[in-house]
Amino acid sequence: MRKLELTTRIIQKHLCAKLNCDVDSGNAGQLREALNDLADKDVTAVFLDLSDVRKMDSAGIAVLVEIHELMKKRIKRLALIHTPEAVHGMLELMGVFEMYSDLDAGLKAAGQKAKRLHDSTRLLG
Repeated sequence: MRKLELTTRIIQKHLCAKLNCDVDSGNAGQLREALNDLADKDVTAVFLDLSDVRKMDSAGIAVLVEIHELMKKRIKRLALIHTPEAVHGMLELMGVFEMYSDLDAGLKAAGQKAKRLHDSTRLLG
């Protein structure tokens, strides 16, 4: 098992983190700690790039759900990008995660959400 590592960069008040290995019960705790640290950052969203993840077991998925809920409570978002086919179906069935084909698609969606939050036009009825 390779050591879990996240590389990060800030783009437009969002954080993009790339996970470099598979996730299982052996390193899910490390992932939890790393994502908890990211959830504390002063960003509106974390885009987690899973392009280097070939497989993820239930322990890894449980960590993603946990961090998703934590960020939601903090009025932040956890979105997944480049989700590999091996885990995409399972994550999609859960219906919890925002998943995008790439960072550009995620940033575009984030921009649209921000516009809706700041839209001064409201229908009263």
